[in-house]
Amino acid sequence: MSSTTSDVRELLFDRISQKQEFEESLWNAADQLRASAKLKSSEYASPMLGLFFLRYASNRFDAITEKAVAEFEATKDSRNAETLEEIYFRLCGYYLPEAARFSTLLDLSGDDNAIQAVKEAMSAFEQANPEAGIELPKNDYEKIPDATLRRVLREVSRITVAEGDAFGKIYEYFLGKFALSEGQKGGEFYTPTSVVKLIVEILEPHDGRIFDPACGTGGMFVQSAKFIRSHNETDHVSIYGQEKVKETANLARLNLFVNGLKGDIRNVDTSLSASVYTEDYADTEGKFDFVMANPPFNVDGIAVEDIKGHPLFARYGLPVSAAKSGKKSDTFSNANYLWVSLFATALNANGRAGFVMANSASDARGGEAEVRKNLVDAGIVDVMVTVSSNFFYTVTLPVTLWFFDKAKTNEQHPRHDQTLFIDARRIYYQTSRSTRAFTQAQLMNITSIVWLHRGETDQFHQLRSRYQTALTTWQNAAVAHPDGKKTYQGEEIHRGRVLAALHKLGNGLRIWFNTVAMLLSEEAKAALDNNPAWATTVDALIDATADQLTDKAAINALYKQADEAVSFADKTLRPDKDKSFTKADIRGLLRALASERDDLLFVLERVSYFGQQLHWLDSHFPDAEYRDVEGLCKVASRADIAAQQYSLNPGRYVGVALEDDGMTADEFREFIQNQTNTLATLHTEADQLQQQIAEEVKLLFMDVNMEEVV
Repeated sequence: MSSTTSDVRELLFDRISQKQEFEESLWNAADQLRASAKLKSSEYASPMLGLFFLRYASNRFDAITEKAVAEFEATKDSRNAETLEEIYFRLCGYYLPEAARFSTLLDLSGDDNAIQAVKEAMSAFEQANPEAGIELPKNDYEKIPDATLRRVLREVSRITVAEGDAFGKIYEYFLGKFALSEGQKGGEFYTPTSVVKLIVEILEPHDGRIFDPACGTGGMFVQSAKFIRSHNETDHVSIYGQEKVKETANLARLNLFVNGLKGDIRNVDTSLSASVYTEDYADTEGKFDFVMANPPFNVDGIAVEDIKGHPLFARYGLPVSAAKSGKKSDTFSNANYLWVSLFATALNANGRAGFVMANSASDARGGEAEVRKNLVDAGIVDVMVTVSSNFFYTVTLPVTLWFFDKAKTNEQHPRHDQTLFIDARRIYYQTSRSTRAFTQAQLMNITSIVWLHRGETDQFHQLRSRYQTALTTWQNAAVAHPDGKKTYQGEEIHRGRVLAALHKLGNGLRIWFNTVAMLLSEEAKAALDNNPAWATTVDALIDATADQLTDKAAINALYKQADEAVSFADKTLRPDKDKSFTKADIRGLLRALASERDDLLFVLERVSYFGQQLHWLDSHFPDAEYRDVEGLCKVASRADIAAQQYSLNPGRYVGVALEDDGMTADEFREFIQNQTNTLATLHTEADQLQQQIAEEVKLLFMDVNMEEVV
């Protein structure tokens, strides 16, 4: 498991919410578009992403223009000279006519029609690059006011990156935001990135043919390519995707393009029909090295006639109990196991599949249970992972990730009679009140269980080494924040800075007090007599030592004392018309202390965080070898699974462990305090509501009495 510079930085700031100011400003521009044009989320996603695409294509095109022109000038008189257009195609894979360049759109005069210019730009790209197979949005711009479109163009022009990975992150951010704003419908085309990453890490798609018959916006393909690149390998992958919604299929093609990928993305009415798998898709059975998908759950209405007898769907049996009779034809009331069968049969002899499935499918009865039995008996089921609720926009309940390995069907395979069950429902990071995700460490920790199960111990040791490196980096080295605004210098340096700030503040208070001591009012003198701890606190600030700055509670306690000392001096001791307090900049010294304290606490949290990850690995797998862990993971034989009526629900196998919740003492204390504050707020609101109801009832009866009098 090698890693790139961006991977290292991502790990160093794992679980830290990055303020994406640039992306947020672009999202605000999209929101302006929505408000001005009165568009729904589903209507403004396509035009915005179309403009992003054109901006990316222009940036990349402009970045190689100097080289392309130089090559053209140097070779134009030779016998086999390439045209300038051919050189561009060779260097970046496409050509941008003048009309399709973003600079052309930015140079529009006030009299030009911006809507028409954007439509012409999109058409110009398509006509110049028919091999790209990309259909860009054009008519989607008709509803947008000219002034709004120009404003959005200026906002999008702020994107200056030309690298696919950097631009891909912006694209990924927007796909997620559009999906979130769409809610239920958004989940139909977008799978949360952390879930996709976990699928890819467990699947390990190093090269070959990758198939996603419900590809949405192509996130599985993009993460697969990132996985390959992070392992310093050439991404020799062939991408095959199918998507029901035409607009979403177009988004997938754009997503691949901005990430430097090419693929065969097809718009189909449904992937669950024999009619789809004809001509060049006729050999789908046993064709693919990897299958990954997040298919729509519990789909009904699939005609039995379209499926029956086709090996892609019947190889492991048809879920006949899920079929129902209608007036016109028999249909399946639940297509979950049609998807499962398709994923299994599309794999070649050594192929692997990873996909998302409704939790209910793990225990489904009747015909589905028979299909599941056949899959288990064949030895193809490799890993099952239950994921917590609220990861998906469409499903609030937990889901299960299924993993197949066709190589295991060989009876000589060392894991032929083994299926690994992982219950990851307790492993998540709360990203908002309603959504969860995996941190980078969490998904790698889950993956490490699979590595050990497969005997890939070197991967486990490399992960442990990465955590150790991250820990010592935060302790001793300079670490630049991703936004470039701050560089952290290591634990001891920041502890020294806090100490210096404490001393400076304490000395500042003492010098100021000595200056005004003779000017104190009688009330101030009395207050000082009643608060002898103030002078003691000032001395404590001056005499503070590094061993008082070892944990969050102690650091915050010392800062609280400093804050109270400054407040007492300012509000109680300070003589009227005294300017020396301001001149000494006591408040500024306190702010400086707060800033240094925050930096130290951040570094200490990072050190603690990676210490926790090391502890997680060492406590669960102390010998760096796989073992069953109560409440987390269990390897079951086919006989074990048969004894559980062929259930593939991890909860049935791993048991329940009385584990800690993974919080540090400080985090637990903060959690309890937040819960207490929330409860207090609810009590206050309840009291106010009760009082309001009582007053309303009182007024109601007053009205009734008045009517009776009248």
